[in-house]
Amino acid sequence: MHLPTNLSVWLKLIGALTVGAGSILLAWRVKTLVKWIIYCLVVHENSIDQLVNFLNNQGQTKPVISGLHKHLLDVESRLGLRLMIAGFLLLGVGMLCNAASFLFG
Repeated sequence: MHLPTNLSVWLKLIGALTVGAGSILLAWRVKTLVKWIIYCLVVHENSIDQLVNFLNNQGQTKPVISGLHKHLLDVESRLGLRLMIAGFLLLGVGMLCNAASFLFG
């Protein structure tokens, strides 16, 4: 295996790896956010349907759910926010390494 000895090649390699890692973190974070948004929308629509059934004196077929926003805020305040910040930092470091590689090449 041949390891590069040139600093610009190392900076490009580090830049590519950190941009890739940051992109994966952000993609995973967006997937999680979209999943929770879909959950919230489905619960909201089901609850509205059940309230309309109640107002029209029809039988309620499903429960009216409340408090889902508390769960969403719990998910957002934990690891997710840290991963999103780490993803953006990795993207920034990778871009800076790629830009610096042109100065040393």
